[in-house]
Amino acid sequence: MQGTLSLDGADPCQLVVLSENPVAHESAMEICSGVMARFEAELAFTFNYWKLKDLSDPVSAHWAEEAVARADILLFSLQSPELTPETLNWLESCIQLRTKSEGALALMVTKLPGTIPVFESLLYRMQYLANRLRMDFLPLIPLLAGMGIEALTGLSSAARTRAGEEPGGNHWGLNE
Repeated sequence: MQGTLSLDGADPCQLVVLSENPVAHESAMEICSGVMARFEAELAFTFNYWKLKDLSDPVSAHWAEEAVARADILLFSLQSPELTPETLNWLESCIQLRTKSEGALALMVTKLPGTIPVFESLLYRMQYLANRLRMDFLPLIPLLAGMGIEALTGLSSAARTRAGEEPGGNHWGLNE
């Protein structure tokens, strides 16, 4: 039996987009447009958008933290494969405030790095953060030459070390 769900009174899907620069922002908007086009008949959407550099402002950082606490999808759109220490500290604050028990953290990198280890480190760090935010991790990135699909799912011990994690730690959850 098929039917259409009514959107009346339904909670909208909350997307939070954080981008590094205008190029990364444009890429993120393309992804968001595609998601909306695919699911607009089934879901209502709300969007929140911040530039990563705006997170250095305490007021902007606070409102962005509040949005992440309720987000269904958190999309990071980066030009470079690195996050600043300030962004990582901000994410730690988000972990403390997060109220939803599920969601997805998506990562886009518009300019791929020349070296695989830097990229692996970013992937591992984002997967680890997604786990701590109680979100699934969704890397929206093409593979680098010489990087197999296993790099997206089981990163090397060197990448774990570079990301600051204990190699034998058992902290996996939904993202296994």
